Amino acid sequence: MTTMASAKSALLTQLKAESGLSGIQVTYGDAGGAQRRECVFIGDISSNSVTPESFTQGRGRQLEDYNIQVFVCVSSKPESVQAAESRAATLATVVENSVADTPNLGGGVTGLFFSEVVAMSMETSEAGADGPSVVIEMSVRILARLS
Repeated sequence: MTTMASAKSALLTQLKAESGLSGIQVTYGDAGGAQRRECVFIGDISSNSVTPESFTQGRGRQLEDYNIQVFVCVSSKPESVQAAESRAATLATVVENSVADTPNLGGGVTGLFFSEVVAMSMETSEAGADGPSVVIEMSVRILARLS
């Protein structure tokens, strides 16, 4: 059985417990119109591949390898674009350190070998009714053994 839903849920639980994200909206999915000025949310899962752990006859163990998107969003009306980018980078560092410090996501995902942040990108918009807006998209790789 896939670990995708349980890993996504465990990642959310771990991020909600981070002291560096205290007071920040942390959600399971895009908060849409309810999104606050600073928000971290778990996005889609991509690149799921399942491969045999070893080549044997019959039903063998398989490895599941995929990426969970995490978005860090900051919109800051009174601040400059540079300040918004700096704040978004600070929050992204909290996410990155959380995954690095607890790669087993609290131990609640059966078969999980590890998680790791493998990529980040930043998109910045300077204009808008709400001022500067920054979105950092992070990719958290998950490797697990299927049961």
